[in-house]
Amino acid sequence: MIIDAHVHILPDRLRDNPDLVTAADPWFAACHSRGERVASAESLIATMDEEGVDRAVCFTWPFAEPSLCAEGNDYLAAAVRRFPGRLVGFGVVQPAHPDAAREVTRCASLGLTGIGEMNADAQGWGLLDDSATRAVGESVAAGMPWTLHCSEPVGRQYPGKGSVTPDRVVAFSDRHPELPLICAHLGGGLPLYSHIPEVRRACERLHFDTAAQPFVYEPTVYRALITGVGAERILLGSDHPLLDVPRYLSALDAAGVGGMERGLITGGNAARLLGL
Repeated sequence: MIIDAHVHILPDRLRDNPDLVTAADPWFAACHSRGERVASAESLIATMDEEGVDRAVCFTWPFAEPSLCAEGNDYLAAAVRRFPGRLVGFGVVQPAHPDAAREVTRCASLGLTGIGEMNADAQGWGLLDDSATRAVGESVAAGMPWTLHCSEPVGRQYPGKGSVTPDRVVAFSDRHPELPLICAHLGGGLPLYSHIPEVRRACERLHFDTAAQPFVYEPTVYRALITGVGAERILLGSDHPLLDVPRYLSALDAAGVGGMERGLITGGNAARLLGL
């Protein structure tokens, strides 16, 4: 089974009228400044069928505006109902808004499985202050993991690179140790510090998705990750429609990752974590 743990789709209204989003959301505008593709539930299913992907964990976008978060959550819930057994929905909330915890509860009632992709830079909430406390607490109570947007502190600059670097990821996890946390984009490289004992212990309660790996890391990163934190902490995530799954499978081939390790990364870990 192949499970893509990091996919973005948008409601029809926003996808057909992207100016509605770019005018109100600078992060979205920066990340789509070159006319990047925007996917729908239907186009995603078509891509999954072409590429042999069994299931996909879907996000909308880390909107700063709570009403856009809610609109996206409604769309995701409807998409999951239209494609049962294929799509898993993660809702987005604005932690800085007083109704954030209530929206988490509503996401659970809609049948969404987790919360994400959350992005402190894009949404303007304080990663290491009390901004997210209510939303985190409600997520834990509802059994909903978070996917958190993370960025590496070195290398080239690009739209979407933010301030949630490995040190801050660990600090956020330490503040909320009860929260099941999926660190997007390989946690900004956090597992590569796992030879530091304190970091390795922190990584033992985290998962890391591979989204955007071909843009940032050579395929050799997979061997370092498996050595550092184990294959059981890594989730295949494509960041579709930015990239698609075959490119990641080719990177796993190049790194010589096969057998049980490959099975865990490409689907087994996500199935276990999300109860699929």
